[in-house]
Amino acid sequence: MTTNAPGALDHPASKVPPSTRRPSSMWDRVRILLLCALLFGLFVWSDISTNPILPTRDAINRQLDARWWLLLIVAVELLRQGHYLLSEISSRWNHLWTDRIFGAFNRRVGRMNDWTRYRLGRVIRLLVILLIVDLLVASLFDLPPANALIEAPARLFDYLPLVLQLAFALVFMVVQFVGLFWFLSRGGVDTYMPDDIDTRFSDVWGQDNVVERVKENIVFLEDPESIESRGGHVPSGILLWGPPGTGKTLMAEAVAGETGKPYVFVDPGAFQAMFMGVGILKVKALFRKLRKLALRYGGVIVFFDEADSLGSRGGLAQIGPGQGMSSPFADRPDCNGLRYLTPESQLAVLRDGFVMGAGMGGGGMGTLQALLSELSGLKKPRGFL
Repeated sequence: MTTNAPGALDHPASKVPPSTRRPSSMWDRVRILLLCALLFGLFVWSDISTNPILPTRDAINRQLDARWWLLLIVAVELLRQGHYLLSEISSRWNHLWTDRIFGAFNRRVGRMNDWTRYRLGRVIRLLVILLIVDLLVASLFDLPPANALIEAPARLFDYLPLVLQLAFALVFMVVQFVGLFWFLSRGGVDTYMPDDIDTRFSDVWGQDNVVERVKENIVFLEDPESIESRGGHVPSGILLWGPPGTGKTLMAEAVAGETGKPYVFVDPGAFQAMFMGVGILKVKALFRKLRKLALRYGGVIVFFDEADSLGSRGGLAQIGPGQGMSSPFADRPDCNGLRYLTPESQLAVLRDGFVMGAGMGGGGMGTLQALLSELSGLKKPRGFL
């Protein structure tokens, strides 16, 4: 990429917000309602199983009186989905809530420090989840909500027979190791939903030729099947090269904003870890997440920042079984490596920092190979099982 044109940042880019909200999928509309219906059915079934002579209608009426909070959740969800539906149809309704109501609230909250606001939001979400789980456990075990989360594990363990108690203890020990590696594999990946991205191609200044080339590749995101059915090849990605500050990250955000796809930002050190094998777990977990987002939103934009920090594939190719790193000046032909360079270029590469991707440095043992395997574009079979 080239540098920005002189004076490109002197004029603010025009950001035109969408007139209406993006339509939600049917699953997003009904998932919470289906969950509430499933929970209510479980409560009714539990009431009937404890009292077999109780009629179904009486059991439903009893649960309606006892689980009033579940009906409250359903009512709030119906109001929320109704608001979303009106925002998708009426631009006036969408601007009223987005600019005046939510916008005014965001402007007030925006005076708070960004990090403080993020931490408070995460704590509030965690407390809401714990409150919902506490109410569910209290309803299932007939416990007071204040003691439900504390007494629920002991109650559940007492209800299990001896064999299942031993299996539970074994699974608990396995979960400790799984949780350790899961904790180590977190971090370095930030996900932004389509509604969080306001960047458009009009915000990218001084990169007209790059913008045009990127626009040509957007068709691969919109309808890749039609291109492959005609014998075409869909590339697995776009390589943006250039010094810092030339707009590589901004270009990726603009692609995500124009296509309405989620945007996943991968930090340069996301795949570096203390223990061998954790980097591979991070790569697998990242692409598993990308596949889920792609299935849900019809595509996803992932941006690997400073991808060259993962290591050198050419250096890895020069290592054979039982051999060290071969010299690029050897007489025997090496596989790839530096043989295609002139002697002057080979000296420049070795002098300026030839990085080998194996070992704990670079991307870590196997991390680069795992990333290249995932980027190869192999389609994963998907089905009910």
